[in-house]
Amino acid sequence: MTMTPDACQFSMKMLLNQETELTRQLSALLDAEFAAISGRDFTTFEENIREKANTVEQLDLLEQERIALLESASFKAGPDGMLYFLEWCDPAGNITPRWEQLLSLAGTCRDQNRRNHHLVELCSKNTRETLRILRGEEAQPNLYQPDGETSNGHENRSLARA
Repeated sequence: MTMTPDACQFSMKMLLNQETELTRQLSALLDAEFAAISGRDFTTFEENIREKANTVEQLDLLEQERIALLESASFKAGPDGMLYFLEWCDPAGNITPRWEQLLSLAGTCRDQNRRNHHLVELCSKNTRETLRILRGEEAQPNLYQPDGETSNGHENRSLARA
C-alpha cells in the first residue's frame, strides 16, 4: 500500500522533529563530553559516554523509520531519494527547512565529535609521554655507536630510582 503525499509529509515532519531534538541533545552531550575531557573529569566522561550511546541508538532507530518511510513511498534511501521524496510530498517546501536544519545539526555534531576525539588523543599522548619520563625511557630510539652498541650518553633511570 502506497502512502499519500499528505500522509508522508505528516509522518516525515514528525520524524524530522524527533531527530532534530535528539540531535540537539547529542550536541549538548558532545559539549559536556568536551568539558569533562578538558577538566579531566573521568567519572562524568564515562557517564556522558553512556548517555551519548543511548542517544545515538535512538537516532539510529529514527533513521531506520525515515528510510522505511522513503521506501514505502517508493523512494530510495539516501540524499537524492530524500530530495525527490520532499519534492513529491512537500512541493510547498514546508518541511524541507527541517531536513536542512537536521543536516546542519548533524554536521555540527560531527565536528564536535572530531574535536573531542582530537582532545582524547592529545590527552592520551601526554599521558604516554609522562609515563615514559617517569619510567626513565628514552624519547628517541638509541643510536648505534661505532662498536655496534646502543647508547645515548646517559644511564636510563626512572624518577623513582633517581
